[in-house]
Amino acid sequence: MAYNIKNYKELIAFHPGSYVEEIIEDLNISQEEFAERLGTTPKTISKLVNGEISLSRDLANKLCKLTGISIVTWLNLQANFDTKVIEIEERQNQEERAICEMIDFNYFKKHGFISEGRYPVEKKIIELRKLFQISNLSYLTQFNHLVSYRNTKGFEEPSIVNSNVMLELAIKLARDADTRFDKKKLEKILPELRAMTLQESGEFYPVLKSKLSECGISLVALPKLKNANLNGATKKFKNGSVLVLLTDRNKSSDIFWFSLFHELGHILHNDFYSDYDDVEGYQEKERKADLFAQELLIKKDDYEVFLSEESFDKSSILQFAQKLELHPSIILGRLQKDGYVSYGSYQELKINYNIVIENC
Repeated sequence: MAYNIKNYKELIAFHPGSYVEEIIEDLNISQEEFAERLGTTPKTISKLVNGEISLSRDLANKLCKLTGISIVTWLNLQANFDTKVIEIEERQNQEERAICEMIDFNYFKKHGFISEGRYPVEKKIIELRKLFQISNLSYLTQFNHLVSYRNTKGFEEPSIVNSNVMLELAIKLARDADTRFDKKKLEKILPELRAMTLQESGEFYPVLKSKLSECGISLVALPKLKNANLNGATKKFKNGSVLVLLTDRNKSSDIFWFSLFHELGHILHNDFYSDYDDVEGYQEKERKADLFAQELLIKKDDYEVFLSEESFDKSSILQFAQKLELHPSIILGRLQKDGYVSYGSYQELKINYNIVIENC
């Protein structure tokens, strides 16, 4: 990393040390020898090259004598660098304020991530940097390419920022997990997880979380955040453990379970890296995860037999769900998505899950 060059988007600031570094390389000598030739200490040259100190008039004068480049030119390089750094910092400040305004700050107070109190915008920015352990909120505008997202409403900037906010919160809650992901264990318990669709959320959730933890998967469920059009995401940590984030953005039980198995599909296919410039590649990974979830919940052959009967009333849905030992909301959700049943029909078959954060 070049510490003597600062850049932000199209703005670039070159520290005089970057030019000194080039001169040393052209001379094919060490920094120690260059320091001797310049009449200063190796420590001073090291700090100058690394952009840790400003170029003084004394050093500019010595560089003028060594290189033949005027002292004015050397001092102008430092002045231009300082001016450009101020411009970069001002631009970053403006962008951080704009990003902060996209985020519902009350969410963090409501759910215990940040203490109650009054927060002017500058204090909000400081608290958010600290919460997410980042140096600048602009980090939230970029896709994390080590993550597979399930985002249902596109990738506009407010959606990207707030989806990444949820991801960062989940990472914070799951970071300490130390069990490596075990693919065979997960494959073995998939039927148990599917059977949990028939249970109440208060009954299944602790068991679901524990079962996944034994497989090296940290399940983090978060309440919805405004403008975070995110149902789920997965991330693999350096130690081999895996995060699965689910939200109650769409509270229906069918969406919760489909999102869970969709994310588990990403994990089983090892589809953690997503290059969002490669639209076709991204869509293919999403398609594979969707097919995995669909097949695990409702096998294709069973579904086609049910469709061939052309009876999609409430009684037929309940009978089919009982046959598959599956919650009827999942059958209904599939039929609604495929256009066989309107989205307003039989909503009484669905359950809404509300997520409450227990530990922050």
